[in-house]
Amino acid sequence: TINGKTISAPRGATLVEAGLQGGVVLPQDCCTGQCGTCRVDVVSGAVDAAGTEEAGSVLGCMARLKGDAEIRFDPVPLVMKTGGIVASVKDIAGDIVEVVVEVSKPVPYLAGQYVKVEFAGFPARDYSPTLSLEGLREINQLTFHIRRMEDGIVSSALGHAIAPGKKVKIRGPFGHAFLRQGEGRIILVSTGTGFAPSWSIAVAARLGQPHRPLMMIASARDPRNLYMRPAMDWLSKHGVNDLVLAASGANPLPPARHGRATAFLPTFVASDTVFACGEPNMVEEVKRKALAAGARFYADPFLPSSNDLPLSMKIKRLFTGQPKKKSPVHAQIDSLAAELKRAKA
Repeated sequence: TINGKTISAPRGATLVEAGLQGGVVLPQDCCTGQCGTCRVDVVSGAVDAAGTEEAGSVLGCMARLKGDAEIRFDPVPLVMKTGGIVASVKDIAGDIVEVVVEVSKPVPYLAGQYVKVEFAGFPARDYSPTLSLEGLREINQLTFHIRRMEDGIVSSALGHAIAPGKKVKIRGPFGHAFLRQGEGRIILVSTGTGFAPSWSIAVAARLGQPHRPLMMIASARDPRNLYMRPAMDWLSKHGVNDLVLAASGANPLPPARHGRATAFLPTFVASDTVFACGEPNMVEEVKRKALAAGARFYADPFLPSSNDLPLSMKIKRLFTGQPKKKSPVHAQIDSLAAELKRAKA
């Protein structure tokens, strides 16, 4: 049973596969156990978690049916595709760039989710839509915070080959680390541009759930990349007192403090909801402490780009636009979506 709908599926099928066979598409993206988009709650029954169990939840692309079971997941916006153009590319601090994309049609997403962004002539990258550092957002625009890397195929081109007027393809949203309704304290921990989804969650929480206490810990290795100072000021003006800005590489200008994000973690309690966004080791440390306290935990680790191909093949794909081969699961989803579309027609 998935979100109240009973289906038939064979033992040994992954939960994603079982859902597809019953006409239910579980939220998912990578289908390799990395992105976390397909994490679902196991209400009851026989499920082999395949090592992915966390506080009663499992990854649907990895966990397999052992018998009758009931699972549920939070409803999320349907994955969609749209096009657009780059509206602006602006350096906002150190290596951090703000990119604003004007889309052909609005992309509904939940605060904390991410989308796949493909600038024309470049491979797709996963970025989290966020707001301006003043807490603003236009309905027909998506704002991204991106760290410019010298050897980055995409990020090194920002402001040059990727400039205002450049065409863009958007697909999404994806991700499990989004804001939900609830009670108790919200704790947001981020490194680098992991601040982008944290900032989106923080603003949504202050505007939509102002009764909940909120703590924000935002950090960077290089103090010059502490681009989030204006956003922290916005939170302070909107009643958030537990704010920590930190840099681990050198002493930053006050009120920022010296140290790693994890050095400033509070004592977690079971009623907390904890989000960690950014460097994987930080995410794992926060996760371990949050789950040990019985807190709800959601993560958005920043993993290396998936272009694990020889340089010659990367260059070939860059200039030919050769599409990536779809996984069997993604092919099934496309087939099901086409069938549903025909049925509606």
